[in-house]
Amino acid sequence: MTKPTRPPRKAFPPSRLLSRAGRSRRRILSAVATAGLGGLAGCMQLLGSSESRSSDPSSGGSSTTTETDETPVSTTPADPPPTSPTDTDEQSTPEGPIPALQAEGPVNSSPTNDAPYEDPVDGLALTGVTVRVVEERRRDSMLRLDDQLSIGVEDTRFEVRGRGHVEWECDTVGLRTVVVDGRHARVYAETRAIESCRTPDNPAGRGPWAISFTISGRFEGGRPDALTASIQGPYIDNSGVFVTKSL
Repeated sequence: MTKPTRPPRKAFPPSRLLSRAGRSRRRILSAVATAGLGGLAGCMQLLGSSESRSSDPSSGGSSTTTETDETPVSTTPADPPPTSPTDTDEQSTPEGPIPALQAEGPVNSSPTNDAPYEDPVDGLALTGVTVRVVEERRRDSMLRLDDQLSIGVEDTRFEVRGRGHVEWECDTVGLRTVVVDGRHARVYAETRAIESCRTPDNPAGRGPWAISFTISGRFEGGRPDALTASIQGPYIDNSGVFVTKSL
């Protein structure tokens, strides 16, 4: 008895098998990729809607504030440390009129003079000559401020404005010479020591100190040909400063 024989299976070429397998694999990968992209898009939409709800104040979401352990800072200013007045080389001078002390005067020139000055001529004279020292003093231990003089004349009146240096704060300026030498008027001032403050218990009073002063007076019998003013003393530049104004 002869066994029936099965017809031989149809053999496919290897290239066709590979082609089918490749198409199946690509379909699977394409499906997986499509599903992944769809899921990612859904996540992005969820995130976007969540952010919009959290940023929209009308969405009813509540914000959380984290409390910090901070100590409140007082806004009341602290009292400034006490300061004590000290003398400096550059003390400020108050604005406005400066009160002055009358140091000496009034003094009139003499109708006759001793040598080296000549007697005045034509009845010329100086009257009411007065020196006044400003109360404000400035410590100038390095002698940085210049000793200086200036002369102003108006009609029959004259005024000399000056600045000089003294050794102690209480020292002052006085008249030394008031003469009419021929037709030349001379008004000389000098620094003067005041012994009342020159004591060991007053070391702060020692300078030098720069002081300001004025010398005022009047011409009698007409104007002289010139007026010379001077301030002299041991702490003055070259022991004396002179200025002359032709009249």
